[in-house]
Amino acid sequence: MKRGYKRENRQLTLLCLPAALWFVLFCYIPMFGIAFAFKQFTPKPGEGLLKNLFVNSKWAGLDNFSFLSRSSQISSIIGNTLFYNVIFLVAGIALPVMLAVFLTELHNKKVMGCVQMVMLLPYFLSWVIVGYCLYGFLATDEGQINHLLTLFGHSQVMWYQSPQYWRGILIATGLWKSAGYSMIIYMCAITAIDRSLYESATLDGAGFFQRIRYVTIPMLAPTITTIFILQIGSILTSDFGLFYQVPLDSDSLISVTETLDVYVYKALMQQANFSYSAASSFLQSSIGCILLVIAHLIIKKTGDD
Repeated sequence: MKRGYKRENRQLTLLCLPAALWFVLFCYIPMFGIAFAFKQFTPKPGEGLLKNLFVNSKWAGLDNFSFLSRSSQISSIIGNTLFYNVIFLVAGIALPVMLAVFLTELHNKKVMGCVQMVMLLPYFLSWVIVGYCLYGFLATDEGQINHLLTLFGHSQVMWYQSPQYWRGILIATGLWKSAGYSMIIYMCAITAIDRSLYESATLDGAGFFQRIRYVTIPMLAPTITTIFILQIGSILTSDFGLFYQVPLDSDSLISVTETLDVYVYKALMQQANFSYSAASSFLQSSIGCILLVIAHLIIKKTGDD
């Protein structure tokens, strides 16, 4: 019995070894870069990164963290970041769950497979491609939407100079790209639900929506909770491609498209100060880690499941 237990552990260890090595190489070893946030990084040509960072650069303490407070728009930038992330946190769970529930009720396997493919395809497109596809619809002179507006007697809209439309455009685009992947996760969880529960609910007179409310949603609660905990850790981290590539970096849209990641990127490109960007990333990660732990403790208090 003891030998079998050891053999099973050995097999499981080998199975998770590639993922463990990936995390060590790309997540844990690069953590020495945290030192950038507390250094006045001044590299000297011809010398290695480690020597430049730990020998040639002076300690700056917490001075680099004041970089974020130097912008007069920092409150708007953080507000945009929190606004979009809260929307994506809520809608990014509700929409895929709804799609997964309705899709699993399709009895035609060919239709189900076709819908899955159509929903999942946007996830594999880069934001550069998505941005230029959207430009084909929203371009002022040649965009398809403006052609339709002109056809029906309406005036053209300068989409890339009209910030009032872009909150909805960015939210819709982000959900369109990510909903399919999340839907697959919930569909896998739904297929694992014991079908006898649905049969019992049907015999008790439960309708379609009652089965969803009293069977599907409670059984999906652990999966939803896990994804919620993981996503809340990145509440101050936005999808850079969505907010930089999709609006094509239009200066007219900065008020609604500039999030913390976009602001740090632009500052880094203008000032080439790695310490500022490292301090910003460290602050984002620290706040995200604290929120993740708090969310985990709160959810754990609500019940053992």
